[in-house]
Amino acid sequence: MKICGKYRAKFADGPIWHRAYGVIWLDIANKKIITFNPETEKEDVYDAMGWIQSIIPTADGQFIGVYKDGLYLINFKLGLKKPFVLPPDLSELHFLNDSKCGPDGRLWVGSSDGFFKKFKETPQTAFSNYPFENAKLISVDAEGEIQTHLSKVAISNGLEWDRKTNKFYHIDSSKHAIFQYELTERGQLLFEKVVYTFKMVEGYPAGMTIDSEGNLYVTLFKSGLMAKTSKEQTRVVCINPQDQQIKEEFIIPVSHVTSCTIGGKNLDNLFVTTAYESLPEARIKEEPLAGYLLQFPLKMTGVLPYEFMLASSGND
Repeated sequence: MKICGKYRAKFADGPIWHRAYGVIWLDIANKKIITFNPETEKEDVYDAMGWIQSIIPTADGQFIGVYKDGLYLINFKLGLKKPFVLPPDLSELHFLNDSKCGPDGRLWVGSSDGFFKKFKETPQTAFSNYPFENAKLISVDAEGEIQTHLSKVAISNGLEWDRKTNKFYHIDSSKHAIFQYELTERGQLLFEKVVYTFKMVEGYPAGMTIDSEGNLYVTLFKSGLMAKTSKEQTRVVCINPQDQQIKEEFIIPVSHVTSCTIGGKNLDNLFVTTAYESLPEARIKEEPLAGYLLQFPLKMTGVLPYEFMLASSGND
């Protein structure tokens, strides 16, 4: 395990591998975008210009920033941001979350139920199953048209596609489960199947990435109360969705592990984001790695992310 760079995020998330920048990752709590090149160890920190949740590269070298209130075309080096798509039904209790471009060329965007965190941080309800499904999984095409794929979701996370079979994997963190679907040419998700379910005390499956053989790498995030009470080690697990078995696990010596991506010159390193938000001051001192981007060597190789093809140039 290796620490990447010097920046320590309060709540890091959303790492992606980019051919020009290296790892691009986010400090959501402090509204920052960080780039780290593992070859040169060059690190830069930029203003995210708002509550950014994830970042998507476009085929022409631009970026789409997914913010709580919508999708924006951004140039973080120049500090430019302009609306691309602003879904109409968003609020403090329903906001955008994880996102990736799919093999169909569409931007797939999950949303979150804003009441979930309060429910899970209240001692009386923290270890109960979340009873609501107020979030969605949507996609957006190059023209900005929205299509809804799943409507009974609480926390949409960890979107990925198997490059060989085109199977789609999706996490609803509130259900502690990874779901598999067949994606039709019309964008329908068929034949829903649960490929893995975690115990509540292990944490919430959150960020996810995939390797060239179709294995899923999933971070298990613990809420504040879960981190205080669970005896389970914080980890990232590698799951084979075909036999539904854990192949490998990476133990992370922090309370909060948030997301991951595979990158590096040969696509053979796992990059993991972590957080120290909600930890008491004494605990933060006990966890010197919390908030840093961490790097682990892999036996397998990853795949390059799909890039969104815009209908026309964005930041002129």
